[in-house]
Amino acid sequence: MKIEALAAQPVPEADAATRALAKARARAFGEFVREVPFAAALLDRDLVLVAVSREWARQGIAPSLTLGDDAGAGGLVASEDVGSLLICAEAGIAFSRYLPTVDAEGAQRVWRTEFSACRDAASGGEETYAVMITARDVTGYADSVLRAERDKQRLTMALELDDLLVREYDLRTKEVYFSGHAPALQKYCTFKDDPLEIVDPEDRQRCADLVATRKIGEARVFEFKLNREDGVETWVRSVGKVFVGADGKPEKLVNLFKDITDRRRQTEAIETLAFKDPLTGLPNRALFQHRFQEAVTASETLGEMFGLIMIDVDHFKDINDSLGHDAGDALLKRLAGMLQRAFRSNDTVARLGGDEFAVILRGLHGEADMTRPIGKLQDLLRQPIEHGGRSFTASASIGAALHGDPDADPAHMIKNADIALYRAKEAGRNRSIVFEPSMRSEVERRLELLRDVRAALVENEFTLFYQPVVDIRENKVAGFEALMRWVHPEQGVLTPARFMAAFEDQDLSLKLGDVAFEAALKQMRQWLEDGVEFGRVAVNISSAQFRSGRLAEEIQERLARWNVPCERLTIEVTENVYMGWGSDLVSSTVKQLHDAGVMIALDDFGTGYASLANLRQFPIDRLKIDKSFVQNTEDEAIVKAVITLGSSMGMKVVAEGVEDAAQLKALEHYGCDQVQGYHFGRPMPADEVAGFLKGFGVNP
Repeated sequence: MKIEALAAQPVPEADAATRALAKARARAFGEFVREVPFAAALLDRDLVLVAVSREWARQGIAPSLTLGDDAGAGGLVASEDVGSLLICAEAGIAFSRYLPTVDAEGAQRVWRTEFSACRDAASGGEETYAVMITARDVTGYADSVLRAERDKQRLTMALELDDLLVREYDLRTKEVYFSGHAPALQKYCTFKDDPLEIVDPEDRQRCADLVATRKIGEARVFEFKLNREDGVETWVRSVGKVFVGADGKPEKLVNLFKDITDRRRQTEAIETLAFKDPLTGLPNRALFQHRFQEAVTASETLGEMFGLIMIDVDHFKDINDSLGHDAGDALLKRLAGMLQRAFRSNDTVARLGGDEFAVILRGLHGEADMTRPIGKLQDLLRQPIEHGGRSFTASASIGAALHGDPDADPAHMIKNADIALYRAKEAGRNRSIVFEPSMRSEVERRLELLRDVRAALVENEFTLFYQPVVDIRENKVAGFEALMRWVHPEQGVLTPARFMAAFEDQDLSLKLGDVAFEAALKQMRQWLEDGVEFGRVAVNISSAQFRSGRLAEEIQERLARWNVPCERLTIEVTENVYMGWGSDLVSSTVKQLHDAGVMIALDDFGTGYASLANLRQFPIDRLKIDKSFVQNTEDEAIVKAVITLGSSMGMKVVAEGVEDAAQLKALEHYGCDQVQGYHFGRPMPADEVAGFLKGFGVNP
């Protein structure tokens, strides 16, 4: 008899979506059922066989039933048991049957097969996504067990075989009788006043609701955790039925108990492998996608407002590289705990992979319901993390999106939250931003720019221009700063301000830095061969270039390969790179280069947050005053102070952005050492440098 024929009926659209999700989850669950070390099989929600374990196949259980068949084929269930299987799938009521088989040698064998529904905890245990079948060889006992169903003596044998416990409660005299062969179970199935006393408090209300709806004479199946004082987790399945007396009134409550702890743990272990992150124990990406779809469905059918939060740990790779992967794992586990404390127990907190986390918040009333726990999370993140005798702190960038517009497509929520997350990173990290529609076009423009930059790298469209650095006292060109330009085929020569987003992308920043360094060394080699006395060339170094940990060695290897003396090179590092995450690594790198003869310049001084202690700590040869101070007469005191500071610490001071004679005269009066800016020369192509030096009338 075909189960599909029995179950065939019109399916509402919402139910069809639910069934599709259930079938997908059953298929995912089936990957793990195939690997379990005992005889097991899995049916999806429509009772189609989707997976069997190796032991099931080896033992030849229901051999004519193949993957893709419905359970009514192949003798897995008899025709009279089809109804029980449908009830198991729809109502979650488990049942078991004896299944006779013939093995490869022609010997008769009997299996006890147990059918139990796999239900979705997110739906309150109401939605079945699969039916799991386990089989146990009871050959040799089968005849006596089957006859024991009609005979009290043989019933005792059946109870002993299955470790079953029968409890009879006389509703009139309040007396309790036990039979069966599960003495350990009997102790915890004894009660004083109320049969529900034996149920763990977490499951008691659910069981009470089932009892309240049970009709007289109707058998109900319960699965619950026992209320044990010693805290040992014990799960039982109980079949309960109330019998009436001759007067038609309830007379006796009979319960049949079976310890299902091992089966429960096996099922939970399989589900953990399928849907839980092994490091943090949080839901993984697969379960997140399932829960997100549930939120989308509830939003579309019930108008429910929900929120989505995406979280990335700031500079997580640097933590792994500098402190070790064990420290990174400790941070991820600590963050998982923080997330669970910050958000509600019914919110879905998931780890999507690496340092990416996400939270789904359902049943919201407004944006405040989403931003309030974000604030709590940020407070928790400020607490130091202790690991391996070291203390460190971490921060996170957070993007959030709220869906409350019934006309909007909730499927865009993930993209919207990602856009907000990107904005949080772009704004300096360690902050949270809620998505606004205007952000979408900005991100799309950025993505288009990054695509164009990648293509331009392939086409070799990036080059260097050189701006002279002039020594005021000697009135000569002391060197040049190499500045990147994009020779765009349609827009002409573009300055870095037009493609700054590329430097914020770590991968592109590394590639652009590599192009700049190679081009500068190649050009210096050419000038040396041509006898052009260019002095030094300054090249800017980004934070991304420091993170390899080998920057000092790489620069010295390249200098040697191009046969360029270290004394010809200056590297410029901004304050924020010096003072950002990994400052110890930056300090060590620049010290190695300084000791090798490379000059070190601190760029844009005054715009970041370096302290005097940092200036003493790092080997700095040049302090460069940012042009925003040089060009603003109100910042005259700052310019004087920096020049005095640099001179007192044995550093030369370079003023950027000098555009006229008045600025030059003032800087000369303050005691500034070197200047660069349009007053002496704009950035120029490499082939104009020799002519510029001759025109300047200087032999440096």
